[in-house]
Amino acid sequence: SGRFRGSMRRGRAEEEISLVEREDGDLPVKGSEGSRRSAESEGSATLCGGRVKNPFARFPASIGFITGTELCERFSYYGMRAILVVYFTRWLQFSDDQATVMFHVFVLLSYVTAVIGGACADSSLGKYRTILYFGIVYALGNVVMSGTAIPGATGTPPSSWGCVIGLLLIALGTGGIKPCVSSFGADQLPAGDESLVRTYFALFYFMINAGSLSMIITPKLRADVACFGQNECYPLAFGLPAVLMTVALLVFVAGRARYLIRIPSRNVIVETIRAIYDACALRFRRWRNGEHPEGDWLDAVADKYGHEFVADIKALKSVVVVFLPTPLFWTLYDQQGSRWTLQAEKMKMFGMGAIGDFQPDMMQAANTVLVLMMIPFFQRVVYPAVAACGINFTPLRRMTVGMVLCGVAFVVSGFVQLMIDDGVHMPGAAPGLSQIRFANTLTVPVNVTSSMIGALTVPQGISSYTTVSSGLINCTFTFGGAPVSLSQTAASTALYTVYLAQVAGVLQAVWSPDVFSSFAEPSNKGRLQFFNSLNETVALTSSPGDLSLTAGALSVTSFSDGEILSGDYTFRASSGAAIDMHVVGGALYTLALDENNRIQVAQDVAGNQVSVLWQLPQYAIVSAGEILFSITGLEFSYNEAPESMKAVMQAVWLMTTAFGSVIVILVAESIEFSSQATAFFVFAAMLGAVIFLFVLLAHRYVYFEQRKKIVPAPDDNSPLVSGFRPDQPLFSEATA
Repeated sequence: SGRFRGSMRRGRAEEEISLVEREDGDLPVKGSEGSRRSAESEGSATLCGGRVKNPFARFPASIGFITGTELCERFSYYGMRAILVVYFTRWLQFSDDQATVMFHVFVLLSYVTAVIGGACADSSLGKYRTILYFGIVYALGNVVMSGTAIPGATGTPPSSWGCVIGLLLIALGTGGIKPCVSSFGADQLPAGDESLVRTYFALFYFMINAGSLSMIITPKLRADVACFGQNECYPLAFGLPAVLMTVALLVFVAGRARYLIRIPSRNVIVETIRAIYDACALRFRRWRNGEHPEGDWLDAVADKYGHEFVADIKALKSVVVVFLPTPLFWTLYDQQGSRWTLQAEKMKMFGMGAIGDFQPDMMQAANTVLVLMMIPFFQRVVYPAVAACGINFTPLRRMTVGMVLCGVAFVVSGFVQLMIDDGVHMPGAAPGLSQIRFANTLTVPVNVTSSMIGALTVPQGISSYTTVSSGLINCTFTFGGAPVSLSQTAASTALYTVYLAQVAGVLQAVWSPDVFSSFAEPSNKGRLQFFNSLNETVALTSSPGDLSLTAGALSVTSFSDGEILSGDYTFRASSGAAIDMHVVGGALYTLALDENNRIQVAQDVAGNQVSVLWQLPQYAIVSAGEILFSITGLEFSYNEAPESMKAVMQAVWLMTTAFGSVIVILVAESIEFSSQATAFFVFAAMLGAVIFLFVLLAHRYVYFEQRKKIVPAPDDNSPLVSGFRPDQPLFSEATA
């Protein structure tokens, strides 16, 4: 609150002016120049005889409520989104591709509905009521997500209908307020103060990323809290975002008396669509009649909608053209929540002391932390250094570099995936050979003689593999009683375990093939097989968790039935035996119940070997790209938009994210990649091609300030009115 103290004093002096609701759509005057200088003086401090300005103190008090609302809303959104893919795959049992498609359909709807929010904000509802009403829908969606995540709430096994309803409500709610909150905050600022607007958008984006730190909290709640008899607690993990969205609404309503509220006299989005439709229809009719009118095709409706409004649409059109290639940036960027999270699930986690193991869906928080660190670094170091070198680092150039960095991040993720794939080492024998091991569940050693193996003594426990020639294997086992013979055929490259047990004093030898090849890919789950040495059926269960294996007398279960998430467990046999184990993702284990009612364990496959920390470089690169592309794009779309179309332009900018998700869905559904690494490299190549198109468009774009200096009149038909100059030289002061 102290940050806004100076502006609060100024806000009270201007209260009768700034809190006016206008029906004509015009902004009221926000204080005299003298009062503004006084506020700037209050928001500064004396240092070494000079005056150092504090830009935050120049903000109106209303900015504190708006950015606070954004902080809580983003906490809710990103906290929910962080666990979404894991919820799909682990709880709803979706495949990786199904989870990827569902995730990006949700992201798509969250941004497509921004058009609805923008239309409502520029109608008689206004921005304030649009944010409030859609925020209520948003909070209700979070409640549905939490409630339907309770085991049994949607049936057993769980159905996806509750998740679908909750996500639809959240998508409508978050999309409805997206184009309104940032522009509503910018509307509170003095007109023409570009430095304050730039500082506001940096603060706004900082709040977005500060809120997304919830990506650390909700995965821990999901993984470390057991509830409703489950090892993971999705109701709590989804419930916290519901609470924070409710807090966001309360903060927003609390600032009602401080807001400058503007209710437009007409719906700009609807009129823009009508004007474009009428212009296209008229253009088509004239073309069909053989007419070829000169000038811009929008000029045909200038008399109907007004020359000034048509000029605004032309300016909007020029920005839209530049934005056409940008969705592919979001195609790659938003895969942090899908493909990058799935990649992290196949990597080695690490312990964090008393707070437990690091979870794969927590890795997304690296982006948040890095962005929060990099924003002041770019503002205070990178941009001043670039300017000192004499480089005209215009917004479109910054966005180009951001796209390049995003592509580089995906190349890095592709190489990390190759490391993961190369780290899987399954036991196996060469052609013409087989491997055999022994699992002695007796309390005494067993002697083995074989023409293939020779003579050896097998102690209690599970031995390592011995390589033999493929073919007929004859073994004789003795331990003090009558010898037992075993004759089996060993296939080429196959692996086998001979389980040794006794029933009523008689030695039993059970020959069992070990099938590892089906589990050669990295995974977030461990798998185990269980041998029962008793002459009765025994069940093995896990605590926590719901693993249950049933092995008949002298039989062994399969690895496919013993799938369990990585973590710490206690495994208990119905015979009374128990053992504590840490299950590693991707690892394979053999458990054998011995005659002393103890469980012996052998780890057959080591599991995931590549540390999840190897993802940090790709997150660092994409975070730098995000700052250059996303913050700049948000500022660019606001500054380049005509005064009457600020909300429209915010909706257009948000739609680029929606189309990015469409591309992910189309690619995931239409292309079957040979490997995850190939998918990363293909996406990087696609972005590289799009960057080339973006550079061509950016070179021809003329900024709003440049057009004001060059264009002689608003109704001039020169290409500059639409924001482009075909003869624009490369790298001139007016270029991108």
